[in-house]
Amino acid sequence: MGKLVALVLLGVSLSLVGERFLEFRERSNASREVESVEPENCHLIEEIENGSEDIDILPSGLAFISSGLKYPGLPNFAPNEPGKIFLIDLNEQKPRVQALEISGGFDKELFNPHGISIFIDKDHTVYLYIVNHPHMKSTVEIFKFEEQHRSLVYLKTTKHELLKSVNDIVVFGPEQFYATRDCYFTNSFLSLFEMILDLHWTYVLFYSPREVKVVATGFSSANGITVSADQKYFASRILCLRSPG
Repeated sequence: MGKLVALVLLGVSLSLVGERFLEFRERSNASREVESVEPENCHLIEEIENGSEDIDILPSGLAFISSGLKYPGLPNFAPNEPGKIFLIDLNEQKPRVQALEISGGFDKELFNPHGISIFIDKDHTVYLYIVNHPHMKSTVEIFKFEEQHRSLVYLKTTKHELLKSVNDIVVFGPEQFYATRDCYFTNSFLSLFEMILDLHWTYVLFYSPREVKVVATGFSSANGITVSADQKYFASRILCLRSPG
């Protein structure tokens, strides 16, 4: 009797896994059905040999690019080099990138940048909020952009127990932001298992110096995030949220 029950449970488990795998494969294949489009006004940007992860652009046309992300399952073009933030002027006819120097005591050897977001205060000072993964943890690094010297000044590292496996960030006030959390396993088998079972472990986090809380849960994936011009709506890759404010 015990063996029969075990076989039934095994059959049910395999059926569940098979169903989740087929659903995941169909969902993945849907994103591959794209039309071939000839790009216009596109230029290959050289000197970013280690790839690029995210970009944010100032109204003036200056753009910041995070590069050199090291994460399980992703191609690693320079395993022994830390990540960098590049600056590019999109107003130039043939834009070129410049790696920004970072001062202020920041540990550049542990820089593993992911999502990036710009905040401009009332004095027009530009701040960069960058998701970082030192030792595969998640922090948010705050820098001030010195346009005259084309450099970054490190100001602060933000940590919190809810800042786990952070993917992207959008800032809407001084030290106030929304962040997306994807629950990535570092083991490739467990990561595949997580995607097949569709565990809905990801969430969207609200952070401020006074309050930190999860504002949306139950998603298969929560990747990039952005904000509407009036700051009433925050949109991620698979969801749209209304700002509680």
